[in-house]
Amino acid sequence: MRLIVSDLDGTLLDKDSRLADETRAALQAAVERGIALAVATGRHERQVRKLWPRDLPPVPVISANGARIHLADGTLLHQSRLAPSLLARLLRPELIRETELGVYRDDCIMAYHSKREFSHYTGEVTEIEDLAGFKADDVSKVIFCGAPAQLKEVEADIARELGDEVSMTYSHICYLEVMAPGVHKGSALRLLLDHLNIAAEDCAAFGDNLNDAEMLALAGLPHVMANAHPELKRRLPDAPVIGDHDQAGVARQLRSLLEREGRPA
Repeated sequence: MRLIVSDLDGTLLDKDSRLADETRAALQAAVERGIALAVATGRHERQVRKLWPRDLPPVPVISANGARIHLADGTLLHQSRLAPSLLARLLRPELIRETELGVYRDDCIMAYHSKREFSHYTGEVTEIEDLAGFKADDVSKVIFCGAPAQLKEVEADIARELGDEVSMTYSHICYLEVMAPGVHKGSALRLLLDHLNIAAEDCAAFGDNLNDAEMLALAGLPHVMANAHPELKRRLPDAPVIGDHDQAGVARQLRSLLEREGRPA
């Protein structure tokens, strides 16, 4: 085991979006034994830097579901962007319906309908006042936040109109995420592993939702959280199911892995 990569929400973080002391200690133990850490999330890279504890070393961050990869020192290793022509086709009122829309740009998150029920996910945002006139060439992903039934309608429209011109996934039943074609955490992890000169079989990965599927399929040591989406467990039947995210499931599994390798935590 040379690299540990983990999703954040529903995986490494507890229900209050915090890194528990037990988890922090397990990660520190891994670092002290020469194992690298990385984060792979749907969040914006800037959000991750704010969440990451200062008593742990900075880590590479795969953000926006693989659309961005930043190294530990903040250097941008890779970015995929939604072409303005695609963005215009996604930002239509008849497609958005009453969902809340988040637009992830290089330096900020912009939103439409941001005062609604799901705005806690995107956090601080700049409101898009003129949707029809909005243009940007630095968008990594678009997220539709809403009720599951409504998102299924949005997903069906995007699939019918755009097909393989975009990638789609769910980070939660209430969050439909859209990126450029071929973008997912698995493709980003492959680029990061190549950069670090680490083989996929030497990577331990942790996740809980559908946007983690490709990353877990690539890693040699995949782990699915007990609280994971049932479909993720179905897609990865051979991956061990570990503890709940709110009970420091990742920390406990890491301790077990380190002990198994003869490196007690």
